[in-house]
Amino acid sequence: MFALDDGIPNTAPPAVIVGPRTVARPEALTKLDTGTYPSLGKPLTAANTQIGDQEYTTREAQLSALASARASGAITEAEYQRRIDGLRRLANDHAAEAERQITN
Repeated sequence: MFALDDGIPNTAPPAVIVGPRTVARPEALTKLDTGTYPSLGKPLTAANTQIGDQEYTTREAQLSALASARASGAITEAEYQRRIDGLRRLANDHAAEAERQITN
């Protein structure tokens, strides 16, 4: 047990006011003079290719049809979950394959 009146005042601690301080300039901001200009004109390359509009439209239609079939009862919940799991496995395998291609 503990005593409610332990003799310690229950007041807020005094506020500490902090003003501006001079801080040393970080080393990362120092000028590095290499004698050449940086080359900013190189084309950027993506880590992986993006899907095209046609593939997006096809996938969107497939997923919409699957959702409609589920909502109308044309397929069972188990069949819907089986197809969703297949798509998730495909996404995971694709991500792992893309990462292997990037690192090699």
